[in-house]
Amino acid sequence: MKKKLSLLSFGLFLIGALIYVMMLFGRDEFLLAGVSCSVAGLIIALFSERGPYKKIAIAGNGVIVGVAIIVPVIVTTFFWNTP
Repeated sequence: MKKKLSLLSFGLFLIGALIYVMMLFGRDEFLLAGVSCSVAGLIIALFSERGPYKKIAIAGNGVIVGVAIIVPVIVTTFFWNTP
């Protein structure tokens, strides 16, 4: 069962990465879908079996979530000071 979870989280990483790349090419309506897939993949990867798929899923989904959510929050909170 845990092996299937690691494959599912890896698949969600691939889907999230493809959707995020589509968003970078100007389709902004896909941002929520890509981030949602990545967050779900990250949570599922935490409970999956050890192996290369788990490592790739945690790293990839973490990067997508970091770039799409954490970096913009930090930038708008601390560096964007115009009223």
